[in-house]
Amino acid sequence: MNNEKIKKWIEENLVMQDEARAITGQSVTGFNQSVQNGKIIAFVEFGEARKTRLYLRSEIEEYAKNKRIR
Repeated sequence: MNNEKIKKWIEENLVMQDEARAITGQSVTGFNQSVQNGKIIAFVEFGEARKTRLYLRSEIEEYAKNKRIR
């Protein structure tokens, strides 16, 4: 797989927290709680002190369909 194909796959399939929250309709607190509870798992995570997490779009969309609505 060349760099352009990898980049395209990343852009189409991975999202950062802001976009993931928009998909799930959660607040920052609600989203972080779902991560802490293991209901949402980062696809990849970088950094030690300040983490950057990327989430698989399909998993976030599936979570959004199945999450409990209040």
